[in-house]
Amino acid sequence: MRILFTLTFLSLFHWSIAQADKSGQFIKLGKDNYKIEYPTSWTLDTSGLAGSELFVLSPLENDTDKFRDNVSVIIQNLAGQNIDLDKYKDISETQIAGLGTNGKILESSKMEATAQGDYYKLKYALNQGNFKLIITSYCYIKNEKAYLITFTSESGKYDLYKETGNKILDSFQFTK
Repeated sequence: MRILFTLTFLSLFHWSIAQADKSGQFIKLGKDNYKIEYPTSWTLDTSGLAGSELFVLSPLENDTDKFRDNVSVIIQNLAGQNIDLDKYKDISETQIAGLGTNGKILESSKMEATAQGDYYKLKYALNQGNFKLIITSYCYIKNEKAYLITFTSESGKYDLYKETGNKILDSFQFTK
């Protein structure tokens, strides 16, 4: 009986954390040529950290939480480099090993015929320092620029954040 109570309590605790990200309230952020939406409980960082256009960061769960699950947007200028989506996909896959230790590709696919055009989806796992991460990236190529939208989560919390992370990734739209 005690085990059942403990399991029920833990299930409700995890459910309440997951629900915090499902409030349904999203902020719509418009930039020069794209827009993206993110939860009101997440924090926007447009400082240019790590060469990014922006980061949106989940709230810390408690005082011992050391990693904020996040989504970033990075725009890379590809002018004159003759890099299309297929070539970008190949380059990205070969760079996984250099991003951290124990890099493993979980999914790699070209997505076709979306409203935003074709894009490349890459999902992989790796370790960076003390963190075991799962990362999902969408890459669009438009006007000789790569638009890389990336959701990063600790592997142990991935299931709690994947719905919100994927919703943010899927909200990306070009405006021009």
